[in-house]
Amino acid sequence: MGIMGFARLLAVGVIVVSAATGCATVAPTPPRPTPTAAGSGPTATHTTSWTLSGTFVPQGAPTRGQVRITEKPGSLVLTLSDFSTGPGQDLYIDFNPGAMTRNAAGDNVVEDPNTFQVVALKDITGTQSYDLSYLIPVWPQIRSVTIFSSKSREAFGTANLR
Repeated sequence: MGIMGFARLLAVGVIVVSAATGCATVAPTPPRPTPTAAGSGPTATHTTSWTLSGTFVPQGAPTRGQVRITEKPGSLVLTLSDFSTGPGQDLYIDFNPGAMTRNAAGDNVVEDPNTFQVVALKDITGTQSYDLSYLIPVWPQIRSVTIFSSKSREAFGTANLR
């Protein structure tokens, strides 16, 4: 099995495990952000790239910083910049199909409670990058990113993407 076959198998396994553990998953056929294309015609090389970004808003813990997701041909990278959040156990980066809004009580909540748990958070402070290239074949439609504690089942902070 080649690396791409293994990556697809791993991505499918993540989706199955997420579904089995109670995390809802997002359909893997999303529209992508508007790409920028270079070249045209049958002999030109076609490249597509896009970037989503947002700023964290605190929820269950003081969380700040920026998130950026960049896809270039064959590469998908999530970067947290000037990032910090409160201490917690089992902290993960989750993708959400819904955006964060305020509810009637004035609390910051994500419109759609379904999440796609992506990767364990490396550190609670600092600039850090995550190679998510294995998600390219099953890229979910997302509108926000949340730092989530699986232990306390609490959102520490969320960033809407644009």
